[in-house]
Amino acid sequence: MVKLIIPHVLDTENATLYIIQSFIRTLIYIFKGEKVLLTIMTLSLTRIDYMAVGSTSRGTTKLLPTPDPKQQTQRFVVGDHDGILHICGMKKDELQIIFKSLPGPKVNGISLGGVLGTQKDKIFVAVGNSVKGYTRRGKVFLEFDTNLLEPISAMCVLGPDLSACAKDLYHRYHDCRDADAYLVGERVIDVLLLPGEGSAVVAVLACGDCAVRVLHGGRTPTLLRLTTIPTILMPYREADVESKDRILVGTTDGRVGLLTLQRDKTLRVTWLLSNNGAEITSLDTYELQDGVDILVGRQNGVIEVFAFPEEDDTTPVLRFRHNCGESVSTVVGGIVGAVGYPEVLATTYSGRIFGLTTKPPGLLEVDQDIGLMTKLKIEIDQLEQKKNQQKESFDVGTDALAPPILNVNHRMLINKENASYTLSIELETSIDNILLQSDTPVDLLDVESNSAVASLSACDHKSGNYVLATYRCQINTNRLDLRLRTIEGQPGCLQIYVTSQVQPKCCRRIQIPIHALSFHSRIHKDENTVLLGGPFNELNLRGSFTAAEIHAWLSLALPDVPERPHLEDGEGTLIFTSTFVGTMLKCNYKKGNAIFLSENISSIIILRDILTGEATKRKIRLDVFCNIANGSISRVLDLVLPRIEAARAIKEKVKILDALQEWELNTNPEQLCPKYQELLENESNLRAELVKDPDMLQRLYGTITDLYVDWERARGGQIVTSKTATEKLRPSLESRDLTLLLQIFNGNNSAAETPVPRLQQN
Repeated sequence: MVKLIIPHVLDTENATLYIIQSFIRTLIYIFKGEKVLLTIMTLSLTRIDYMAVGSTSRGTTKLLPTPDPKQQTQRFVVGDHDGILHICGMKKDELQIIFKSLPGPKVNGISLGGVLGTQKDKIFVAVGNSVKGYTRRGKVFLEFDTNLLEPISAMCVLGPDLSACAKDLYHRYHDCRDADAYLVGERVIDVLLLPGEGSAVVAVLACGDCAVRVLHGGRTPTLLRLTTIPTILMPYREADVESKDRILVGTTDGRVGLLTLQRDKTLRVTWLLSNNGAEITSLDTYELQDGVDILVGRQNGVIEVFAFPEEDDTTPVLRFRHNCGESVSTVVGGIVGAVGYPEVLATTYSGRIFGLTTKPPGLLEVDQDIGLMTKLKIEIDQLEQKKNQQKESFDVGTDALAPPILNVNHRMLINKENASYTLSIELETSIDNILLQSDTPVDLLDVESNSAVASLSACDHKSGNYVLATYRCQINTNRLDLRLRTIEGQPGCLQIYVTSQVQPKCCRRIQIPIHALSFHSRIHKDENTVLLGGPFNELNLRGSFTAAEIHAWLSLALPDVPERPHLEDGEGTLIFTSTFVGTMLKCNYKKGNAIFLSENISSIIILRDILTGEATKRKIRLDVFCNIANGSISRVLDLVLPRIEAARAIKEKVKILDALQEWELNTNPEQLCPKYQELLENESNLRAELVKDPDMLQRLYGTITDLYVDWERARGGQIVTSKTATEKLRPSLESRDLTLLLQIFNGNNSAAETPVPRLQQN
């Protein structure tokens, strides 16, 4: 597959079209025999930097409506982590701050509201657990305390209704009075209010369990399950009119979709973009040029513009892409810089505000050019004076000043495709260096976009120090992506020390727990769903623990466990899948009893060790029962052996390619046999597959070795070390003989189920 991206076309005259057609024909001739995917960028946007504020959160930039957009530009409002609210607008071709509030608590979110049927020109700001209302001129007209125990994480305003979410709690207020509330049991990421029948209000919640819930009245919420976690909800907007039943949704794996709210208050997926990328942080719709466009902001700093499809059975087409180099907090469409020229207003995490305008560069009158140069010189002089004043005031009493607190935006997400983690670290200022330290084995993997210089130090494993690495960043780098891989069964803590280039030098430490079953990803099943797979090994724990206690213990062993247990009839259920092996793990627990089922005996043994250890710390007596199923071994081997075969095949093919290259036989492929010719044709794909995970074969061997060690532990037999297991399994692994492997695992035991004697934990 050869993907060609053609730049935007400004001129559509016949001569230009002839040149483009000739260029495309030439490309197709050059890449004949390959499938050519042609993407033509049909939109031209120019970047204009406006101003800089403090660090910003998602959804904290809004464009205020104007009575006549053809004659006036729009003002915009932005709130930052310093608690400052800015209202800005263009006057005489200059950006001016109309209102600026005093510093205060961090601004968590901004929503626009107003009387139903009129323009949304009222500004509602979420600060802590309270909401403040401002007019478009900056006058405070509302101060409302929601009485929520946690800070507001998501907010939406629709007429007299205001919804505020904190962690897993949704609350709606009507005229600042309690209207309804709902305990979701999962983290609420975003909320959207839509008008219902009459005076009713429909609430749409994006939740952390890969679901979008619809609340309408006091009825049971309807649920739409997605394949990944939704991050943002945005109503479809055309000419400042928001749709009542069409919702745009963005996800953590970079997908954008359109949802339709039906009459029975259920959601239907109209279309979903299949191109995965970085996490979606902001969405909007606006008519930039030739129809409505979808504006997309991503975690990796990419801003994209898609043409909104006219038909529901078609998907959007990419029209423009821009990389700003840091994560995007908000994108919104409007007219800001110049009348008659729509643009995309974007805000980054560090507080940079810029526009991507349709106005071509260089459109200035002669007198405007002279006046602009004069203004720029005056502005440069003012900035120089301000810099000198700040420098003089900073030099006085530097020793007495406390070092600034660094605001670090970090995320660690699992990559299900290759069973690894992506660690993103971002500062509002330039990063000097990043130090990683871990008390458990962690493999640091290469990242193509990472330009930092890595230095690895020798570690003393006996002292509990397994990883010590330093990344020295290039100049003006405020975001760094790292990839790492953990080892299941070895929990620990990853410590990250981030140092900025700001004087005086200061450092921020971040601690990220590494779970014992770190490669397990939670899957979400609806009611009456049958757990596939099997046969399953069973772990049964009985003791004087509560459901909340066993839930807290599970959060130490497994990732993505909700903060509160979601109990039905006093019983909680969690289902996980191994992203590396593909086996299942089901957890059923209630007061005094917990049952865990898994095809992989290693998962059962690791979970048993963690849970019994936590019970011992709290002096809780446990009765432990473990029933192993012999058929589970063949199930795991059926999943792993084909991958071993594929990994060995790739290594052998690459060795052949290296030999052909060494003997210079790849220069004349027509003289080789068809088998080697096919290898040379697929050489780039084979080498890329090997570079992606060069240690895949050893990891698969280690999985089966650990499986044998844990199998012997579960059967209560003699203790087998990893070295002994490796030597015993090596001939059968190299021959990939399933029958021989099963004989080694089963030995003389032919029973289907082997109960292990009860263990008492005091």
